[in-house]
Amino acid sequence: MWRLVICDDHPLVARALEAALEDFPEFRVVGSAVSGHALIDLLRHVDCDLIVLDYAMPGEFDGVALIAYLRRVFPAIPILVLSGQASPALVQRCLRAGAAGFARKSQNIPLLIQAMSRVVRGMSHVDNGLSADAIVPLDEALARLSVREMAVIRLLLSGSTVSGIADKLHKSIKTISTQKQSAFRKMGIKNDVQLYQLAHLPAEPVRSGSGAEP
Repeated sequence: MWRLVICDDHPLVARALEAALEDFPEFRVVGSAVSGHALIDLLRHVDCDLIVLDYAMPGEFDGVALIAYLRRVFPAIPILVLSGQASPALVQRCLRAGAAGFARKSQNIPLLIQAMSRVVRGMSHVDNGLSADAIVPLDEALARLSVREMAVIRLLLSGSTVSGIADKLHKSIKTISTQKQSAFRKMGIKNDVQLYQLAHLPAEPVRSGSGAEP
């Protein structure tokens, strides 16, 4: 039997998953937490084989920072990230920080159990359609662009709007919008959120080792 700890700021999520697992006796929930700090305290007192972690929770200690800390302090426990928001760039951030798998919160229970089973056995898992393999570093993505497209993307990343970029470059809003969409296609992204996620990907995977709790 695999021992499971759930971390989600909505207690009902943990209860719903625990109830669903009654039909899957290979897993047993041994604890739940509603914040990153509560999870760390729980892991110091409870032995478990898998952490199912909500990516976004209230407070400063969540997401990539929490994943990286867990990998340093509890390197033997694999992490499966659950998220209501999902994109290849977000998946890449989580995997580079040390997560072993990524699944959507909207995933049905049998597929979620499949993800848990893979991760707890030392394999990786990413939901279909979220493969991080196509994500490339920002510099490499920018190298695919024309000079004008690159200028538009860099101004977007500096906080400028399309209309603001049009003013700065003395072009029409339609021209800037066209260059922006062309750049997005070449970079393999679809919107501004994915652009910012790509720009903030960690440069290197986080290595496990010792560390003090923030």
